[in-house]
Amino acid sequence: MPTITIDAQSVTLRLTVAERIFALRGDLRLPLDAISAVDAVPDGLAAVQGLRAPGLGVPGGAKIGTWRRRGGATIALVRGRGPALRIHTRAGSLRSVIVSTERAPELAAQLGGLVADPAR
Repeated sequence: MPTITIDAQSVTLRLTVAERIFALRGDLRLPLDAISAVDAVPDGLAAVQGLRAPGLGVPGGAKIGTWRRRGGATIALVRGRGPALRIHTRAGSLRSVIVSTERAPELAAQLGGLVADPAR
């Protein structure tokens, strides 16, 4: 799964080589002011909805790439039916980013504090 780095200005997702190939995209950097909300979801696969275009979809196994639906797109980096971090954005047509991680609740709390902090 990608390496998630959070700093005072942004969240960066560094994808593995396989994820770059399957998703047909490079690393992702989201400025904190482009993030509207953050939450942890218990099942990352179920949270990803829409039509895959482009990306990899393995039923019950993985969703890596872009899922499109009315109102915007979701970038999914999800493997298995475990916890995931969901980042809601206001970045143009990008609606959200969903990333599998066992640390989803911890990262959601950390990132949620930064997004909600008006002093940053």
